[in-house]
Amino acid sequence: MRTMTPACLMILSLLAFVPGQSTSEEILVCGEVNPNGNTIDLTEPVTPGPFHDLTLDEMRQLRTFLENDPEIRAAKFGSESVSSSYIYMAELFPPSKKETLKYLDSKGPQPPRQARVMMFRGDKQTPVVEEYSCGPLPNVKKCKLFQQTGRRNPVEFSLRPVSDMEFVAIFRLLLSVEDNIKQLLLESYDATFCQDTSTGCITFYYIPVGTGLLGDINKRRMWMFAMYNVPYYANHPTDLGFFMNLDGSDESKWSIEKIWYAGQLYATVDELMEGYKADNIPKLKLTKPVDNSTLFSSLYQRGEPVPEKPQRAPLQVEPDGKRYSVKDRQVKYLDWTFNFRMSALTGPAIYDVRFKGERIAYEVSLAEIAVFYSGAVPLSQITNYVDSGILMGSHSKSLVPGGDCPVHSTLVNQSFWSQKTGEPSAFDATFCLFEHNNNYPLRRHLSYELDEGSFYGGMLDSVLTLRSALVIGNYDYIIDFIFHHNGVAETRMMSTGYVQTNFYTDKERPYGFHLEKYIAGSIHHHMAHFKVDLDISGTSNRFESLDIGLEKVKLTQDPSVTYHQTKFVSNLKRTETQSFIDYNFRTPKYLLVHNNNNRTQFGEIKAYRVQMNGMSYNLLPNDSENEKTIPWARHQLVVTKHKDNEQWSSSNFGMFDGLNPVADFTKFYSDDERIVDQDLVLWISAGMYHIPHTEDFPVTPTIGNHLSFFLLPYNYFPECPSMGSRDAMYIKHIDPLDRSKGVFVNRHGNTRDQCITPKVTLEEDLLKNPDQVLETNRESFIF
Repeated sequence: MRTMTPACLMILSLLAFVPGQSTSEEILVCGEVNPNGNTIDLTEPVTPGPFHDLTLDEMRQLRTFLENDPEIRAAKFGSESVSSSYIYMAELFPPSKKETLKYLDSKGPQPPRQARVMMFRGDKQTPVVEEYSCGPLPNVKKCKLFQQTGRRNPVEFSLRPVSDMEFVAIFRLLLSVEDNIKQLLLESYDATFCQDTSTGCITFYYIPVGTGLLGDINKRRMWMFAMYNVPYYANHPTDLGFFMNLDGSDESKWSIEKIWYAGQLYATVDELMEGYKADNIPKLKLTKPVDNSTLFSSLYQRGEPVPEKPQRAPLQVEPDGKRYSVKDRQVKYLDWTFNFRMSALTGPAIYDVRFKGERIAYEVSLAEIAVFYSGAVPLSQITNYVDSGILMGSHSKSLVPGGDCPVHSTLVNQSFWSQKTGEPSAFDATFCLFEHNNNYPLRRHLSYELDEGSFYGGMLDSVLTLRSALVIGNYDYIIDFIFHHNGVAETRMMSTGYVQTNFYTDKERPYGFHLEKYIAGSIHHHMAHFKVDLDISGTSNRFESLDIGLEKVKLTQDPSVTYHQTKFVSNLKRTETQSFIDYNFRTPKYLLVHNNNNRTQFGEIKAYRVQMNGMSYNLLPNDSENEKTIPWARHQLVVTKHKDNEQWSSSNFGMFDGLNPVADFTKFYSDDERIVDQDLVLWISAGMYHIPHTEDFPVTPTIGNHLSFFLLPYNYFPECPSMGSRDAMYIKHIDPLDRSKGVFVNRHGNTRDQCITPKVTLEEDLLKNPDQVLETNRESFIF
């Protein structure tokens, strides 16, 4: 017998007399024995598959090639500048689908692995941004500019995504004027600019200004708005901002073009300070917030403790161990298998999704997140975020067991290309993977009465969830891929985190409520785009809707009586523009994807149904200002013919390129190709409007802020595939003719043996590695 702690011995004594369980049996820790031999292997493969992110070895060898290539001439780490050839980002370049399917299905060769590299070419006479495909990995032979439908390459330097190197230069420029405005800073805010990590000083929140508002594709402008550096700084505006001119690659020519202070715009620092010292402009005198437990924006516990005395929340356990296995970023869970990765640019993705061995989807991935604000002042008026511009995927890290995920989750780390270190940055807990019980029935029925059969059958909905949490500045987006026992795959996005606030004035009231002394919360629109490459019974698919409507008919039993009833009509979508779905409650419909050659025994289609929840309409007129950078938000669903050169619907230039977008999603369907019996990709747009309210402080709850879509089998199986699940229970009389013998509970082989709940080890884990949650001993920022 193994050694046991006193706590375990105490539990054994308390549980010694369990009815139906031998008193001589030792009660094991939950999951100590795994009857199906499931294993978790998170080591990096020597030979990665087609969907695996770049390995550490591949990233290191790629950097060496880029530094030595005579055309690219990437600056070595430590010598980069805005005017150098600068490696902004490198990640996996997904291989051709056709070649990958040959490898997966026909034992063909694995497609050569390639990297997607973005270079800031500030070293060129006319600076540009270049995007390359480099390969084969790991021993790179060449890099070439790649071309995609509706996407230009190279790209104007003015449209480059934000980077650490640029922020360092901007902050140097802001510090250069601090002495000139120090009187204003101290008298108005009792603070000066932050130069370390101390609290109470003034830090900055950046607002990119899209060229759709500037009217010139070669201009680069950005607002830097001052905030108090207390948790959380986006909730502590000061009504002070600097309009930065960042044209070109020579940072010595960058300048502060305008200053915003106390509701007024000033052309220069001198103009502002002359008016301030002469007492002939509006002034502010704010009370500096203090970082303590009573600060409204802090996450310290406050209020009456609930419950009155400490009492832990319910926990779920895995009594027989994990029912899934992981190796080389492939997951096997009961009837499901899939591969997963984290794109630095676009976030989480799953590939080669199969149920009972049949591929349902080649790819399901997040494509983009955008947030458009409104308001009366520059901070909110021109805030149009397109989040891939700050490397969305690289902001998923430090998922906390017991806070973000169940304590029994598998935590998966991720390495990204880093702009701040010469080595790739390793992030802890980029994903968490867990099975849990939703605690509602997947299916059930009770026939209580004898003349109804007198039986019960049902099962709770246990699911496997792959979760990531993208922390995009103030907002946290939780992305879940969820797998149900009945062949349903669910994708869900939840938003939480801090609201972005403005300095309150009466002019702000039409756009947001007055929430705190100086604070307004502006209305904004969250939008997300997803790529769903379905392969239902192969790649020859059709998209059709079942349109539900009314008909007026004569009553069969009495033709003199007429009445209304619903019916449906199949509507095959023949071309890409016919596929547009703009949801309307008055025209309900089912949306189906199927292979016309694969039908049921009765000749009906075997399909997967797409159900979308949480749709919202983008009110902006088409092609207005920065709307042109998010044309994917115009329709809730668009279906296009698959093309390898239509890989990405958006681009990480989107915060700046509104005048002439680098990626134009409308080009994917402007040729209006036929989509009958073709390899189809569904592009799903989801969104929600948010008008902040006091209950959004300190952070917005996820409840009520869910967006999701489901892929549901529809005539695809002869019956619900969960009928084979051992999770189900069936209860009936032992002898229907002699009910006195009682009833029998069939658990299909599952036992009721007890086990000891494993100890929660978060504190011990953080003692060994505090960087798992908070930056402590290592600098691992991407930028």
